[in-house]
Amino acid sequence: MARVKLHRERARPAMPVYEDDLDRLRRLAFEGLYWQDDVEDLLVAISDGGDLGELSRAGGPYISRYEAMRVELRAVRHPQLQCYVAALDEVFANHAMLLHCALDLLAVSWRSERLREEQSRLGAVGEQGERLARLTAEIKELAGSTSAG
Repeated sequence: MARVKLHRERARPAMPVYEDDLDRLRRLAFEGLYWQDDVEDLLVAISDGGDLGELSRAGGPYISRYEAMRVELRAVRHPQLQCYVAALDEVFANHAMLLHCALDLLAVSWRSERLREEQSRLGAVGEQGERLARLTAEIKELAGSTSAG
Protein backbone atom coordinates (compact mmCIF):
# COMPACT_ATOMS: atom_id res chain seq x y z
CA MET A 1 0.00 0.00 0.00
CA ALA A 2 1.34 3.44 -0.98
CA ARG A 3 1.91 5.99 1.69
CA VAL A 4 -0.07 9.19 1.32
CA LYS A 5 1.67 12.31 2.35
CA LEU A 6 -0.84 14.49 4.13
CA HIS A 7 1.21 17.61 4.48
CA ARG A 8 3.24 18.91 1.63
CA GLU A 9 5.37 21.95 1.66
CA ARG A 10 3.69 24.46 -0.58
CA ALA A 11 5.69 25.97 -3.34
CA ARG A 12 6.45 29.61 -2.74
CA PRO A 13 4.70 31.89 -5.18
CA ALA A 14 7.08 33.34 -7.72
CA MET A 15 8.10 36.93 -7.13
CA PRO A 16 6.22 39.09 -9.60
CA VAL A 17 8.37 40.55 -12.33
CA TYR A 18 8.74 44.27 -11.66
CA GLU A 19 8.81 45.32 -15.32
CA ASP A 20 5.67 43.33 -16.17
CA ASP A 21 3.76 44.75 -13.22
CA LEU A 22 4.99 48.26 -13.97
CA ASP A 23 3.84 47.94 -17.58
CA ARG A 24 0.38 46.75 -16.48
CA LEU A 25 0.18 49.60 -13.97
CA ARG A 26 1.25 52.14 -16.61
CA ARG A 27 -1.36 50.92 -19.10
CA LEU A 28 -4.14 51.10 -16.51
CA ALA A 29 -3.13 54.59 -15.36
CA PHE A 30 -3.09 55.87 -18.93
CA GLU A 31 -6.45 54.28 -19.67
CA GLY A 32 -7.97 55.85 -16.57
CA LEU A 33 -6.62 59.23 -17.58
CA TYR A 34 -7.87 58.74 -21.15
CA TRP A 35 -11.48 58.09 -20.05
CA GLN A 36 -11.43 60.92 -17.50
CA ASP A 37 -12.31 63.62 -20.07
CA ASP A 38 -15.34 61.61 -21.21
CA VAL A 39 -16.47 61.23 -17.60
CA GLU A 40 -16.19 65.00 -17.12
CA ASP A 41 -18.21 65.58 -20.31
CA LEU A 42 -20.93 63.32 -18.95
CA LEU A 43 -20.89 65.14 -15.62
CA VAL A 44 -21.43 68.43 -17.45
CA ALA A 45 -24.32 66.91 -19.42
CA ILE A 46 -25.83 65.63 -16.17
CA SER A 47 -25.37 69.06 -14.62
CA ASP A 48 -27.26 70.56 -17.55
CA GLY A 49 -30.17 68.18 -16.93
CA GLY A 50 -29.76 65.92 -19.95
CA ASP A 51 -31.91 62.90 -20.70
CA LEU A 52 -31.52 60.30 -17.92
CA GLY A 53 -31.93 57.28 -20.21
CA GLU A 54 -29.39 58.53 -22.73
CA LEU A 55 -26.85 59.58 -20.09
CA SER A 56 -27.26 56.31 -18.17
CA ARG A 57 -26.58 54.31 -21.33
CA ALA A 58 -23.54 56.49 -21.99
CA GLY A 59 -22.28 56.46 -18.39
CA GLY A 60 -22.77 52.79 -17.56
CA PRO A 61 -19.82 51.54 -19.62
CA TYR A 62 -17.47 54.06 -17.97
CA ILE A 63 -18.60 53.04 -14.51
CA SER A 64 -18.16 49.38 -15.42
CA ARG A 65 -14.74 49.96 -16.97
CA TYR A 66 -13.37 51.87 -13.97
CA GLU A 67 -14.61 49.08 -11.70
CA ALA A 68 -13.04 46.46 -13.99
CA MET A 69 -9.77 48.38 -13.92
CA ARG A 70 -9.84 48.17 -10.13
CA VAL A 71 -10.06 44.39 -10.43
CA GLU A 72 -7.21 44.37 -12.97
CA LEU A 73 -5.06 46.36 -10.55
CA ARG A 74 -5.07 43.35 -8.21
CA ALA A 75 -2.84 41.52 -10.68
CA VAL A 76 -0.06 44.02 -9.91
CA ARG A 77 1.63 42.28 -7.01
CA HIS A 78 5.16 43.67 -6.88
CA PRO A 79 5.70 45.16 -3.40
CA GLN A 80 7.43 48.29 -4.71
CA LEU A 81 4.35 49.21 -6.75
CA GLN A 82 1.68 48.71 -4.09
CA CYS A 83 1.49 52.40 -3.19
CA TYR A 84 0.53 53.14 -6.81
CA VAL A 85 -1.95 50.27 -6.88
CA ALA A 86 -3.69 51.63 -3.78
CA ALA A 87 -3.74 55.19 -5.11
CA LEU A 88 -5.10 54.21 -8.53
CA ASP A 89 -7.70 51.99 -6.88
CA GLU A 90 -8.94 54.99 -4.88
CA VAL A 91 -9.06 57.24 -7.95
CA PHE A 92 -10.83 54.67 -10.12
CA ALA A 93 -13.36 54.01 -7.34
CA ASN A 94 -13.93 57.74 -7.00
CA HIS A 95 -14.54 58.23 -10.72
CA ALA A 96 -16.98 55.31 -10.92
CA MET A 97 -18.85 56.38 -7.80
CA LEU A 98 -18.96 60.05 -8.81
CA LEU A 99 -20.56 59.23 -12.15
CA HIS A 100 -22.92 56.71 -10.57
CA CYS A 101 -24.05 59.18 -7.90
CA ALA A 102 -24.41 61.96 -10.48
CA LEU A 103 -26.77 59.76 -12.49
CA ASP A 104 -28.70 58.95 -9.32
CA LEU A 105 -28.96 62.67 -8.58
CA LEU A 106 -30.27 63.35 -12.09
CA ALA A 107 -32.96 60.73 -11.51
CA VAL A 108 -34.30 62.47 -8.39
CA SER A 109 -33.38 66.13 -8.86
CA TRP A 110 -36.90 66.99 -9.98
CA ARG A 111 -38.01 66.49 -6.38
CA SER A 112 -36.54 69.67 -4.94
CA GLU A 113 -34.73 72.90 -5.67
CA ARG A 114 -31.89 71.85 -3.35
CA LEU A 115 -31.25 68.71 -5.40
CA ARG A 116 -31.27 70.76 -8.61
CA GLU A 117 -28.69 73.10 -7.05
CA GLU A 118 -26.44 70.14 -6.25
CA GLN A 119 -26.91 68.81 -9.77
CA SER A 120 -25.87 72.16 -11.25
CA ARG A 121 -22.56 71.98 -9.34
CA LEU A 122 -21.43 68.86 -11.21
CA GLY A 123 -18.62 69.17 -13.74
CA ALA A 124 -15.01 68.18 -13.21
CA VAL A 125 -13.73 65.17 -11.30
CA GLY A 126 -11.76 67.59 -9.13
CA GLU A 127 -8.76 66.73 -6.98
CA GLN A 128 -8.94 63.04 -7.81
CA GLY A 129 -8.59 63.94 -11.48
CA GLU A 130 -5.50 65.98 -10.74
CA ARG A 131 -4.20 63.13 -8.62
CA LEU A 132 -4.67 60.70 -11.50
CA ALA A 133 -2.70 63.00 -13.80
CA ARG A 134 0.15 63.19 -11.25
CA LEU A 135 0.17 59.43 -10.65
CA THR A 136 0.20 58.73 -14.37
CA ALA A 137 3.14 61.09 -14.87
CA GLU A 138 5.04 59.46 -11.98
CA ILE A 139 4.41 55.96 -13.31
CA LYS A 140 5.42 57.03 -16.82
CA GLU A 141 8.66 58.46 -15.43
CA LEU A 142 9.27 55.30 -13.44
CA ALA A 143 8.70 53.15 -16.53
CA GLY A 144 11.00 55.41 -18.55
CA SER A 145 13.82 55.18 -16.03
CA THR A 146 13.43 51.38 -15.89
CA SER A 147 13.59 50.94 -19.65
CA ALA A 148 16.52 53.38 -19.94
CA GLY A 149 18.47 51.58 -17.21
